[in-house]
Order: sequence, then structure tokens, then C-alpha cells
Amino acid sequence: MQLQLQLTGKVKKQNQLKHMIQLDALRAIAVFGVLVYHWLPQQFFLNSTVGVGTLGVKLFFVLSGFLITFILLNTRENLEGNQRIWVNIRNFYIRRFLRILPIYYLTLFLTTRFFLGLHPSFIWHFTYLSNFYYAWHKWDINSPFWSLAIEFQFYLFWPLFVLFVPKKHLDKLIYSTIIIAPLFRILCLQMALNDGIRINLLTPACFDSLGLGALLAFYNYNQNRSRAKSLLSNLGFWIGGSLSFALIITKNHIDPGLRLVVQDSINALFFVWVVDGAARGFGNITGSILEFKPLVYLGKISYGIYIYHSFVAGAVVPTILNYLGFSYPKSVGIQFVLNTVTTIVVAMLSWQYIEQPINNLKRHFKV
Repeated sequence: MQLQLQLTGKVKKQNQLKHMIQLDALRAIAVFGVLVYHWLPQQFFLNSTVGVGTLGVKLFFVLSGFLITFILLNTRENLEGNQRIWVNIRNFYIRRFLRILPIYYLTLFLTTRFFLGLHPSFIWHFTYLSNFYYAWHKWDINSPFWSLAIEFQFYLFWPLFVLFVPKKHLDKLIYSTIIIAPLFRILCLQMALNDGIRINLLTPACFDSLGLGALLAFYNYNQNRSRAKSLLSNLGFWIGGSLSFALIITKNHIDPGLRLVVQDSINALFFVWVVDGAARGFGNITGSILEFKPLVYLGKISYGIYIYHSFVAGAVVPTILNYLGFSYPKSVGIQFVLNTVTTIVVAMLSWQYIEQPINNLKRHFKV
């Protein structure tokens, strides 16, 4: 498959698709924000004021919406007039599942075996519906899987819309997806569901981040929409960036309901500009940072970092320290370094010995 997107950044071929290496660096930055949120005190500036954990997850959503939609648009073009359309669609899903399911279920097994037992949340995790479970129950070692549940639900149903909705209505579909999220949050407030964390665990509340990524992919893929894409990207920088900054500095001086309704949409709009720039290839110092090889590599293994990080902090690090005869450090900073380094090592081993060999099976399921 040949992508029609013309990129100016440094790219390399991967499975006949141009691999946008700066997007890997964005993944690394996003997952680092999640680690900061989970392992450093909530009063830490990046958590209390900036909210890097939430921003990291929303950046992942925009990236997912962009990449999966771009792949689907390319797949749709290749399927037109193809008599093996359902075989190709089946292969598309198999390729997705080979990437995301194995280490997800591996970690679910480990946490079930060594921590939770056959917990009520198990069936929700097994069916990728845990975001709905955690909207009404307390969090545990597997709670970070809520965002993976939302992405899986998106991967499951979004391809059917992109592949089968008439071309002339695709943009309307994407616009509708984006608009649903703030309307859903307003509806939740009207129903007296005022818990922002709970609301944002519900799938419709995340449609704006996924949808804005999809819209960027739609404009990038259709070169006759280049002016619309430029407008969207500029809106992301000027409007999204300005309002995102304003929301940070006015954190304690804005109506919580208004913040709940608009914040995720505004942040996602800003991330559209970030993702667009990285897809094309930022230049100067920004490009140098986003093409820094260790950062790109961390982005490549970011899925493993996200999947394993809670289990590593809860089981692997304490077990290693106990084996070596050390007590668990009281310093939060030392805990953070130990947890981060160990998680990266586990993710590296997983990538080398589990994920890459499984990914190689994709060659049997071409679309």
C-alpha cells in the first residue's frame, strides 16, 4: 500500500507504509506524562496545574484517531473493486488484534494471578469494557486499562464506518463524532453527573479527541482538502494552544462545569496541530528533539510501557528489591526512577521477545 500523504519530515518505509518517526516521539512524551501522573505526588506542578496524565491520554487518542483513520482510508481505496473485500477486512482486524491483544491479556493474567484474583473487574477487562466499570467502582492495579478499552472499542467499530459510509458523507460523519463529545458532557451535567473523572471514562466523552485525529487524517489523505487541513492545523495552534494555556493558568478561577465541557476538546484541537506538525516533520530544534533516537525508541515501545507500568510498580520492583535485600525506598523521586527504569527494561524485553515476533505474523494477513 502506498500512502498519498506527502511528508517533508524524515520517514522510513515500514510494511510498505511511510513510518512517521516523530509520532513515535510524541508517544514517548505522552506515556511519560502518564507515569508522572501515576507515580509523582498530585501536588507536583505537572500534575496539579498542567495535568500531564490527562494530556498524555488525550494525545494518545488524537494519535490513534489520526493513524487508524489514515490507514483505513488507504485500505478503503485499495478495496474498491476488490472481490476479496471481506477477506481484507478480516485481515485488517487480525493485524490490529495481533498488535494490541497479546500483551494486554498477558498482563491481565499476571495481575489476576498475583494481585486481584478473579476480581469482579476481570470480565470487564476481558471484554474491553473496563472504562465503564471504573466509572462506577474504585480504581485498582488494572485501572489504567480504561483508556485501552476506549481505544479498542474505537478500533472495533470505526473501521466499519470509514470503510462503508459513502465518501461524500465521510466528513459529516467525522464532524458528528467530534460534536458528540461536548454534547454528551453537557448531558451528563444536566443529569447531575458532576464527577469529571467519571464522565471522561465514558466512551462518548472521548469522541472529540479521536474524531479530531480522524479529521486531520481525512484532510491529509484528500489532497484537495489541503486548505481545510491548513485551517484546522492553524486553529489548533492559535485557538487550541491559546485556550489550553488559558485553562492552565485559570485552573482555579473558571467554572468547573464549563471546564469539564470544553477542556478536552480544546486540548485535542491543540494536539491536532502537534500531530500534524510531527506527521509532516517539524524542523529546527523541535524536529531534532522528536527525532532523537532514544526518544523515538521509547515511543516505539510505549504501548508496553503503558501496559506494564502498574504491574511493574506493584510487583516487579518490590520483588527485585526484596530479592536483593533492599527495602522499598521512601523517597518518591527514587521510587519514580526505579519504577520508570524497570518498566522501560520490561517493555524492551517484551518488544524484543513477544511483540516483534507476533507482529511478524502480520505478513500473513495483508490488506
